[in-house]
Amino acid sequence: MSPKVQVEHSRRSPAYWNRLYEAGYRVKEPEAFERQMFRNYAMVKSGMLAVDVGTGRGHMAAHMAKWGLMVLAYDFSTVAITDARSIHQSSGDELTFAVHDFTSDAIPPELVPGTVDVISCRHSFEFMDRARFLADARRWLTSAGVLQITTQRARRMPPAAAHQGLRDEEIEKLRQGWRYMTTYGLDGDDSLIGIVLRGPR
Repeated sequence: MSPKVQVEHSRRSPAYWNRLYEAGYRVKEPEAFERQMFRNYAMVKSGMLAVDVGTGRGHMAAHMAKWGLMVLAYDFSTVAITDARSIHQSSGDELTFAVHDFTSDAIPPELVPGTVDVISCRHSFEFMDRARFLADARRWLTSAGVLQITTQRARRMPPAAAHQGLRDEEIEKLRQGWRYMTTYGLDGDDSLIGIVLRGPR
């Protein structure tokens, strides 16, 4: 196995991310503009069931809970989930954090097919087994459900950080299996984008 493949694989391991979080790694918290665009495009409403995948320290999940959504927030880093529970312990029953690896673990029993309204992947989709996750997400969502992905465009990233985003052809391929797809910019040069996939089929 080449060194490049080993590095790519390590980014999908809990141990890799535990070490990063222990060393002080932090994902930038979602600013007001990003949060508002999420609400507008995903059309979130109080009472919806949301799943936050790769929640990290739980900031987007906590905002969704404040909007009145019931949120199940997952990350495969035990360090990140421990931090999230500590930071957001006042969020109440609307927000639940759990350790889970969507690439290798069995599907959590609480993710019943056809019951989830919104799935959020904020800077996490890039590091997953995408084919498996997309198939699972389509099963969990309601007929009008939304998968929202926040990511970087790989072509706008430095070569050493291109793995933190998606290539244009990868973004376009996401249309397959959904009734509608919308993208929107979150910064001045369209590097950071939101992708909304609605209506699994």
